[in-house]
Amino acid sequence: MLRVLARGGAAASTADPEALWFDLETPDEAEENQVEAALGVNVPTPAERAAVEESARFYEENDALYLTATLLGRRDEGLFVSGPVTFIVAKGKLVTVRQINPRAFDVGQGRASARIGSAKTGADVLLALLEGAAERLADLLAEATQNAHATSMTVFESDPAPDLRESLRVLGRIGTLIALSADSLSSLQRLLAYTHSVCSKHDIDETKVHALVRDVDELERLSETLLSRVSYLQDAALGLIGSTQSDTLKALSLATIAF
Repeated sequence: MLRVLARGGAAASTADPEALWFDLETPDEAEENQVEAALGVNVPTPAERAAVEESARFYEENDALYLTATLLGRRDEGLFVSGPVTFIVAKGKLVTVRQINPRAFDVGQGRASARIGSAKTGADVLLALLEGAAERLADLLAEATQNAHATSMTVFESDPAPDLRESLRVLGRIGTLIALSADSLSSLQRLLAYTHSVCSKHDIDETKVHALVRDVDELERLSETLLSRVSYLQDAALGLIGSTQSDTLKALSLATIAF
């Protein structure tokens, strides 16, 4: 699907001189050709976007800037969905290529949408989307923190002894989400480091990039702390389960001796 937006978030065509953002979601060849003809860029293939090496994710080609980050998709796509999203800044426009639907891309909803509506260049749209992605990750980590705290109350409940199997499943889901968030934050950190070095060349606001770098660094440290906490809770739950099983075996042994 190809979506073209002009200033103010209004729909536009590829030939519209006011068009700022060309959004390709799971595009077909015809849609890719439209964008390539309009802006003179090469749309990376799915295999190229999935590459992890720096040279394949961050580079310049024919005066266009290519950036690829791993972002999380919407919850309605599945509990744990992440994938590469490519951003191409060329001729004052932005092209995005993706197969997932991050919340930051929802025009008309949320905080990122307001920034997209006030964007004047493709670089402004790029920063709005990156800021929206970072805010979404911050929300997910805050939710994971609350869920981990609630689960810890169950794990360390003393009387009666709880069944911790469900707690282990919950902790597993929380840990998976935190790990995906940490992977996305690491990807954003690398992207922003490269972007910071080419800001002036592509008219990207260096001050906003610097602020994003600081925010992403703080979130990455938080994700590391949360992963350690979840790992501790999993070990504690397994230890308590082992202790309960040991007590049960002792009781059975005593009963057997008595009989």
